[in-house]
Amino acid sequence: MGKVKCSESIDFRAMSSMSDDNTLMSIPAMLDAVQDISGIHAYNIGISGPDLEEKGIFWIVSRLKLRILRRPDENEELTLSTWIQRPDRASTERDCSFTKGDEVLAYSRCIWAALRRDNGRIAQMSTFYPDSTFDIPRPDEEPFARIGKDFSDAEEIGRYTIRSVDIDRGGHMNNVNYVRTMLGCFSCEELRSMDIKSLDMQFLHQCYEGETISIRKREAAEGFEIGILSGEGVLAFAAAVK
Repeated sequence: MGKVKCSESIDFRAMSSMSDDNTLMSIPAMLDAVQDISGIHAYNIGISGPDLEEKGIFWIVSRLKLRILRRPDENEELTLSTWIQRPDRASTERDCSFTKGDEVLAYSRCIWAALRRDNGRIAQMSTFYPDSTFDIPRPDEEPFARIGKDFSDAEEIGRYTIRSVDIDRGGHMNNVNYVRTMLGCFSCEELRSMDIKSLDMQFLHQCYEGETISIRKREAAEGFEIGILSGEGVLAFAAAVK
């Protein structure tokens, strides 16, 4: 197999169904778009979820950062792009951007790994990941945020019982729905005053339909941190928000 195309770009419109009360594309909708363009490119180069299932492997996301310079206006037309970095032994990075001409509105960086279904162990990237030019640089070189894992003393700001609409094809709560749940603990007025520009997220444990999860918040040197605990009290999701 020869080298695959390193990147994918599509024309994109921020539809009204993606907007929040400010008629701006919501943060969850932006993350949905990141998932969608990533899936399109993965399908086109033969490493989509169904492709890996045939090999007895499935993707997991461990870390994701989103940086927002400005959110797209409702019905604004832009370009949504994704590209892959050269993998290491056990993980790889996929980056995405929202652009309009030369203007970068937002970008993301995401760390992926793959697990074997037969034993739950990490699959070596060399066994399935395609070769490419890997010639597009990362959108930044800043390290992912470090977030302490103990939220036992953090303030509980909400509880949420996971429903059928939160579940994805993997049978567990979709990653973006942790962000929806987190943001849903705040009022529209509170979210406007926050004007979130930076999200660093860690996906640590899977949660399932019927579980009641606890959303915890603590202040940080800049912004605040969120921890979402599973029904068994295990940290499932953590985020640094600025």
